[in-house]
Amino acid sequence: MTIAFYVIAVAMLVAALALLLVPLVRHGRRQGRSRAMFGVAVALAVVVPLASVGLYRLVGTPATLGGVAPPKEMTVGEAVDALKARLNANPGDVEGWLLLGQTYAVVKQPADARDAYDGALKADPKNVAAMVGWAEADSLARADHRIDGRGLSLLEQAVAAQPDSQKALWLLGIAQFQQERYTEAAATWRHLQPLLDPDSNVAHAVAEQITLAEKRAAGAAQ
Repeated sequence: MTIAFYVIAVAMLVAALALLLVPLVRHGRRQGRSRAMFGVAVALAVVVPLASVGLYRLVGTPATLGGVAPPKEMTVGEAVDALKARLNANPGDVEGWLLLGQTYAVVKQPADARDAYDGALKADPKNVAAMVGWAEADSLARADHRIDGRGLSLLEQAVAAQPDSQKALWLLGIAQFQQERYTEAAATWRHLQPLLDPDSNVAHAVAEQITLAEKRAAGAAQ
């Protein structure tokens, strides 16, 4: 692989982290959440496998094989176009739709990512990764970053199908917190707690969020 290929891969990883952290932290500040959310967002985010690597695996290779000169390297845009062409020919390719959604997410095109995850859901309505991806992409595409409507419904289905999905539980708790359903948010995050290392910063951060949700719930009851 060439140096340029690695540079693109690293850049996309950084973009993925920024894409997830910025809106969640911004929303957290408006909701009065602690700075510990930074750690939770980093650790619980499904930082997608380097999308560029997956794209090359599907539509091309940067390596030289058997002394044959390597083909011209694809840009990310060209790789995306090639993947979309494959999906047009084979719309039932769930993994391809997921990869396209992940790629759009890391290049900060959440509306396109949402459409890609929708393609995955059409191919497999019970795919948990697609459910969670659609809900997250939809929240990022919205100015208020809220998770409601179809996004909330998909997260509820995802948790029902895969109760140990850390990202689904985290996002569902956020959705419930946004809707001032503080008791439910605390319960959802309590479900998440035993899935985490109790001595980790993530576990401590989730505990803080539970405390905050329970405090809000008590205040609302009064």
